[in-house]
Amino acid sequence: MRLKSRLKKLLEQTTRTRIYRRLPRGVDFAVDIQAALPGYEPRVIVDVGANTGQSARGFLNRFPAAQIYCFEPVATTQRRLRERFADEPRVECLEFALGAEPGEGEMVLAGPSEQHYLRSPEAADSDGPATQSVSIDTLDRFCAQRAIDRIHYLKIDTEGSDLDVLRGSVHCLTGQTVDLVQVEAGMNPGNTTHVPLEELKAFLEARDYYLFALYEQVNEWPTRAPHLRRVNPVFISRRLSEAFRDSTPA
Repeated sequence: MRLKSRLKKLLEQTTRTRIYRRLPRGVDFAVDIQAALPGYEPRVIVDVGANTGQSARGFLNRFPAAQIYCFEPVATTQRRLRERFADEPRVECLEFALGAEPGEGEMVLAGPSEQHYLRSPEAADSDGPATQSVSIDTLDRFCAQRAIDRIHYLKIDTEGSDLDVLRGSVHCLTGQTVDLVQVEAGMNPGNTTHVPLEELKAFLEARDYYLFALYEQVNEWPTRAPHLRRVNPVFISRRLSEAFRDSTPA
């Protein structure tokens, strides 16, 4: 064994860590994009369920040429989002939700802002948590109105409405004009908050999107059970995958 390898093994044993030549797939999406898609530079990013801009801030730092559209329908959260990016011309904050079709809906304002979710007015419960009426549009309509012919990265985090957002994006997806799609998926039948991975995967695969990587694996924290509760899968379009199929390192 070479000295370098012996030192690496000794350091790993001493610190109880693993040392990698490059990060494994699924740790850092920006690193994975750079490794798998050399030279690829996201320029249009859509952040659905932007909350106060946690993801948008990361996009700004990692993709310096990107224009970011942040969708956040809750008024109080939208104000915080706008304040955060008031001096950032690369971020546009939009105060409506995206869904399967245009219309009206209600955001349930239960818990912290990142747990607010959209439900239809028909399901309203007058004795339940506070709600806010919001406008809903589709990504297909938004792109047509703005003449956006390509989205490089679509991030969806809507606490259970991810599949509806995809259904409202079917024209873009069928036309392969979205390169990468990130959703939030439920990983066991007891998780009734998030759309099951199987449903999201089937919907996207039917439109020629393939699983690229899994990020942010979270265990079933409400019960402290060791199995997975949710994960953020990222899917890549067939068109983009084929364009880079000989570039991915072995």
